[in-house]
Amino acid sequence: MPEVKPKIRDRRTFVLDPMRRVERAAHRELAELLASIGYPGVGAPQLLVFANVPRWDGIRMKDLADRMQLTQGAVTQLVAALERRGLVERVRDLDDGRGVIVRPTLASNRGYEASRDRLAEMEQRWRTLVGPRRWATFRAVLEELADAVER
Repeated sequence: MPEVKPKIRDRRTFVLDPMRRVERAAHRELAELLASIGYPGVGAPQLLVFANVPRWDGIRMKDLADRMQLTQGAVTQLVAALERRGLVERVRDLDDGRGVIVRPTLASNRGYEASRDRLAEMEQRWRTLVGPRRWATFRAVLEELADAVER
């Protein structure tokens, strides 16, 4: 059977592709940073847990799974691995005794702070790369789109 060449339109990339590439680069940089300050083995999946868990209040496991677009079983595995490292804890939801809330521990604070500082540095580099005016426009458009699709 002859090989079928994709049509030109099939080679199109969508806006999510460069967004994912930027996110992967940011995750690589954050994982390297965290490993260097005593958090080895914290990669993209674990970073996504922390990105979706409100730092002080925590979040119900079910809601975390929804935010991460993963099954509850997959999130349970990620949380369990972080819990074994002492970086998160699971506690009963006082409003619903059947529910479980996951929240960061004090041991994760240094990682949170270092990651926030590094993210600010990355954004500054990107702002310098594209210029302040284009960066401001990019941020405004991105916020507008995010607000529109969350409804």
